[in-house]
Amino acid sequence: MKILMVRPKPSSETIGLQHVMIVEPLELEILCALKRDNDTVVVLDMILEKRTFESFVIEHQPDVLCVSGYITNVSTMISYCQSARLLCKKLTTIVGGVHCEVCPEDFEHEAIDFRVVRNAAVIFTDLLNHIELNSELQKGVFRKGDNVKTVHLPAFDFRVPLPDRDSVARYRENYFYIFHDKVALIKTSFGCPYSCSFCFCRVITDGKYIQRPLSDVLRELELIKEREIYIVDDDFLVDKKRLQEFISEIRKRNIQKHFLIYGRADFIAQNPDVMHELAAIGLKTVIVGFESFSDKVLDAYNKKTSVEMNKKTMKVLQQNKIECFACIIIPPEWDRQDFRNMVKVVKSLGIHFVNLQPLTPLPKTGISFPADQIIIARSNYEKWDLAHVSVQPLKLSVPDFYKEILKAYSSILYSPKVLWTYLTTYKPAMLFKMLIGSYKVSNQYRKKIKEAQKNA
Repeated sequence: MKILMVRPKPSSETIGLQHVMIVEPLELEILCALKRDNDTVVVLDMILEKRTFESFVIEHQPDVLCVSGYITNVSTMISYCQSARLLCKKLTTIVGGVHCEVCPEDFEHEAIDFRVVRNAAVIFTDLLNHIELNSELQKGVFRKGDNVKTVHLPAFDFRVPLPDRDSVARYRENYFYIFHDKVALIKTSFGCPYSCSFCFCRVITDGKYIQRPLSDVLRELELIKEREIYIVDDDFLVDKKRLQEFISEIRKRNIQKHFLIYGRADFIAQNPDVMHELAAIGLKTVIVGFESFSDKVLDAYNKKTSVEMNKKTMKVLQQNKIECFACIIIPPEWDRQDFRNMVKVVKSLGIHFVNLQPLTPLPKTGISFPADQIIIARSNYEKWDLAHVSVQPLKLSVPDFYKEILKAYSSILYSPKVLWTYLTTYKPAMLFKMLIGSYKVSNQYRKKIKEAQKNA
C-alpha cells in the first residue's frame, strides 16, 4: 500500500515553540520502520513544507493516511483527514500521538477510520494487515464508535524498533532546538516515576515508568549521524546506576555527541559527581522544571523538591558549564510583584533561558479549576499550548497578565549580560535564527494582548 504519514502544521493561534525549535517527528520515523516490504511510505513534515497538504495528497494518491500530533493539532489533524477523504475516496485514515492515546474521544469523527490508542510501535504492522487483508484488528486500536468504556485496552508494551531516520532525509538539515542546531532525537525511557499534579507525561503511560535496555539505546546512538542529541525522556536523570553505566559505555564505545536532556532539580543537586561525568561525555544542556520558587507552591504541585534544592542545582550546573533551560509555571493568582520577584530570582540564579508556562489544566491531569474560571473552550485545541492564559487571573486582567509574561521574558532573555553570553557562545547564524523566532513569539503575545483588550 501507499502510505502518507504527516506531522501537522501548527495553527497560527498556537504560541511559540515552532518558532524556536523544530525537531524530527520521531514517532513517524518509528512507524516507518514498521511498514511491510510491499509498502511505500512518504513522510510529510508540514511545519517545514511550503506547499498545501492537499497538493501532496493529489500527487501521491495514498491508500492510507497516518497523522500524529498533540492537543494543539487536533483540529488540523481532523481537517487533514477530511480533505484527504474528499480527494481519495477509498482512503483509510489513521490518527495517533500522545493526545489520541489519552483523549481518543477528541478524534471521534466520521473522517477518521482508526485511532491508535495504545502500543502503536508494536501493533502498527498488524493494523496495516487488517486494512489490506482484513486480518484481526489488534487491541489498542479504536474503530469509529469505540471508546475506553466499551473496548478493553491491552497492557502497555514499550518495545520500539529502531526509527527509520532516512524517511525524513530531506528535512534533517532544518531540525534544531533553541541553540542546538541539526538535532536528532532519541528516547531511552517511557513515563516518569514521579507524580507532579500538573504533568501530562504520567497520564500518557498511566503512571508507569519503563527504561529501554541500554544496549538498544547505545546501538541506536551509534547509528545516528548528527552530533547534537536531544534525549526526549520525560526525565533522563532518574537511575544513578543506569547513568553510570551509560557514561561508561559512551566512553568505551568512543561515542562523540553533545547531549540535551530533561532532568529534575533534586537529582542534579544530590548527584554533582554524576553531573560532572555527564558533562565530560558531552552533556551541554539540561531542561529543568523548577516550576516555582516557593516551597508552598512546590508542595501543592507534589513536586518533591525545594527552593534550596533549586539553588544547589544551578550551582552544580554552573560548576560543570552545563546550560540550563528553566521551566517555570505561572499560577493565576500572581500579581505584578510576583512577576518581578520571579525575574529577580531567575537573574540571581544565573538562568539565561526560561519557558514561562501559565498554569494549564490539561485534560486528565491532577490540575482542575471550576468551569467558570476556564477562559479557553476545551474545543479550542490550538490554544491549549501551555502559553495561552487558560485560567482567569485572580489579581490581574487577562491582557495585563500577558503583558507581565512578555515583560518577564524580555527582562530575562535580553539583559545585557545574557545577550553578551549569547554573542560569545553561539554561532551568528543560530543567534539570528533565535532572534527571529523570539520576535515572532513576542508578536504572538502582543496579538493576544490586543485580543484580550478588545474582549475585555
